[in-house]
Amino acid sequence: MSLIPYNIIMKTTPWEVNKKNISDQYIAGFLDGDGSIGVHIEKRPDRRRFPFRVRIKINFSQHQRHKNLLFLIQAALDKVGSVRDIRSHNLSELVIQKRSDIKIIIERLLPHLILKQRQARIVLAMIKIFDEGIVNIRSSLSDKDYEKLFSMAKEIRNLNSGAGGKKSYEIINPVTT
Repeated sequence: MSLIPYNIIMKTTPWEVNKKNISDQYIAGFLDGDGSIGVHIEKRPDRRRFPFRVRIKINFSQHQRHKNLLFLIQAALDKVGSVRDIRSHNLSELVIQKRSDIKIIIERLLPHLILKQRQARIVLAMIKIFDEGIVNIRSSLSDKDYEKLFSMAKEIRNLNSGAGGKKSYEIINPVTT
């Protein structure tokens, strides 16, 4: 067994990624490995018609010592989202929650995703439902669309490791309550 000289390892291993190395393929691979496409369901007691809110989120995570990489990804994605620290886990994360930004990013990365391709396709379908249900500022989602969003959210949660079935939500029928 021969050892590889140290200087060859240094030339072939990209210890520091710079903006020249950040491509859509790289970002998609990063999302597949150290990222997530998720859906959060938030209770909104102030809302009578639909008491839960469905929020889509893309998240890129990295150890705090590599936080600069998240800023490079953010710059490559047209400076969307925000980078924040989770000190209790020594992590930093780039979080994107604006639906219009998520749509652009998913459409851009979809051809290169492998592990999270199904979640990405479901998210695009969810955004389409949201987009078609908006009139001015108030949401005009139908009960059927609301139920469909919940079903799709549950499917994404089941596809994501460890998240499926943590919490169940009962859809309240606004006609009978």
